[in-house]
Amino acid sequence: MQTLELPPPLVSVIIPMYNAEGYITQALQSVLQETTIPLEVVVVNDRSSDRSLERVQAIQDARLRVVNGAKAGISTTMNLGLAAARGAIIMRCDADDLFTPGRIASQANWLQQHPDYGAVCGSYDIIAPNGSFVLQHDTGSTPEEVTDELQQGITRTHLCTFAIRTDTLRLLGGFRPYFETGEDIDLQLRLTDICRVFYQIESRYCYRLHNDSITHVIPSERRVFFDRIARTFQQQRQHQGQDDLQRGIFPPIPQGSESRSYSSNEQIQGFLQGRAWQALSQGQRRNALKLGVRSLLANPGHLPTWSNFLVLLAKLPTQKAPSAPAPPSPPMDEAPQPPAKPVTSEVDRDG
Repeated sequence: MQTLELPPPLVSVIIPMYNAEGYITQALQSVLQETTIPLEVVVVNDRSSDRSLERVQAIQDARLRVVNGAKAGISTTMNLGLAAARGAIIMRCDADDLFTPGRIASQANWLQQHPDYGAVCGSYDIIAPNGSFVLQHDTGSTPEEVTDELQQGITRTHLCTFAIRTDTLRLLGGFRPYFETGEDIDLQLRLTDICRVFYQIESRYCYRLHNDSITHVIPSERRVFFDRIARTFQQQRQHQGQDDLQRGIFPPIPQGSESRSYSSNEQIQGFLQGRAWQALSQGQRRNALKLGVRSLLANPGHLPTWSNFLVLLAKLPTQKAPSAPAPPSPPMDEAPQPPAKPVTSEVDRDG
């Protein structure tokens, strides 16, 4: 790698990586395309056994650093990156996902112009395993402060859309190792203990669904457990001042599950199917039909999808008012956002 003298970074992007050789180059390119502000990229290699590290080392960019992981879970992986970061602002990009163009400078500039906020977040796109666009996740169409809703345990977007002041993250204590997954939900909610958070409507991230993600690796029962316990902890802090972890109480983690995880095609189908019914409820018949067809193509062998599509077709001629309910999509890692896939750590790979 080059050894050019660089100015101190304003932004540190942490990329946790475990066996992501098929995606890490694209992830890095999407981050390193930012050239207007001082930037560093800290890749935490959580002892990958494939050619991921080789892919990283092939990129000649002085802004890129590699930190060795401890193979101790996603929270520890992220905390190692946080300890190594030199920028005043932290962002996270999972090793199989992408940043949208201009995102880094835009969010960094916003935080510099709004010193009363500790973090800013945005919307995100869902992409297929091959990187093709699926849809923009519906996270809200109005720019607004979301501190209050986070205090209520409501998360509208993915942690990887956040830009957070480094001092704020360190004051918070970083990520909590108790969380095998859902650590990103826990962090979003805990941020409001010490700072304000603002939401912007622009898409800041591309979240890739594929069968090697945490959504398909960690049993559904345990993923749902961590999602729920993060929100339970938030309720405890709001009403009691501390949560169980802060009191030294560690709720037992489910160790087994007979529940089936969903494939990436099933998840894509679920997103499109839900959006089709939403469009129908808004009187957008043509868009509803298009989305319904796309949901079929995403998972053509799934018979319930055909049944759902036929019901949708039956309602198309008569639908005039927003009354058609949207059927539930397959359970995701973190409702209402997509799986907290969190990352590419062995335990977590999304979060």
